[in-house]
Amino acid sequence: TKEGELVTLKGAIDELIAAIEDPEVGLKVSIANSEEALSNNIESQGTETKERKEDNTQYQKNISHLQEAQALLQKAITVLTKYYAKFKGEFMGDFLQKDKPSPPPTWEDEYKGQSEGGTSAITMLEYILSETKKEETVAHDTELSAQHDFEDSMIALKDEEKTLQGSIASLKVALAEKEKTLLEKKDDYAMTEEEIASLEAYLAKIKPGCDFMDENIEQRRSNRAEEKTALESAVTFLKATPAYKEAMEAAHQESLGDCQGICAEAGEGDVKCKACLAKTSVPGYCAGHPSTSGC
Repeated sequence: TKEGELVTLKGAIDELIAAIEDPEVGLKVSIANSEEALSNNIESQGTETKERKEDNTQYQKNISHLQEAQALLQKAITVLTKYYAKFKGEFMGDFLQKDKPSPPPTWEDEYKGQSEGGTSAITMLEYILSETKKEETVAHDTELSAQHDFEDSMIALKDEEKTLQGSIASLKVALAEKEKTLLEKKDDYAMTEEEIASLEAYLAKIKPGCDFMDENIEQRRSNRAEEKTALESAVTFLKATPAYKEAMEAAHQESLGDCQGICAEAGEGDVKCKACLAKTSVPGYCAGHPSTSGC
């Protein structure tokens, strides 16, 4: 029924609207969520790339400073080593000269103090140089690890970006199809409503006549019975009239055609008449109808 079609169409329309508009799992909110995730993904790529560049720039500056410090420390160690070696050589040379008087005790103390102080300073510089080299190694390792982490993160973000783009494209295609189907179902619903309205208007138009027939059905049946009896009586009367009988006989004789004379002479029950009407020979007709008169 048309009412059943309306119910079916209404159910289909409600399902399509839910699939499109549901605030949690509908196509529109799914597209919006995916687009937001894609935007966040792209933003993360930009942020991480910027931070990686900034960190790498700082790393390069730090390495430059460390290498400069190492060069200065190495230079200082070399200079001090040469200086104290030269100082020791000069002092011992003067001391070993036999024609010179023995140096006073303060000279030895002075040499000892300068020698020990120089050794302590060089040792400290060598320690600082060693620590600076360790710091450079740590900086290199840290940078390498950070670069690997960045590259891994970029691969993951790029994969996610590709997946999100594919998902958004598929969701938009599904949305377009659902919206197209929804419009078609709404058109079908409107057309069905119009058909129902048209049918209801037609039924309302013919209702008075139908009501009249329903209200007078017994009278109509009685009238039809009287009409049938009158017609049957008229037929019986007509068949009994000489004119009707003559007309029927003339029609019968005309139906005999070329066999009219033979049938009139031999009789319509005779094999000669029947063979003529069947357009066959008498022996042939008798072969198939042996009980016929005259066979």
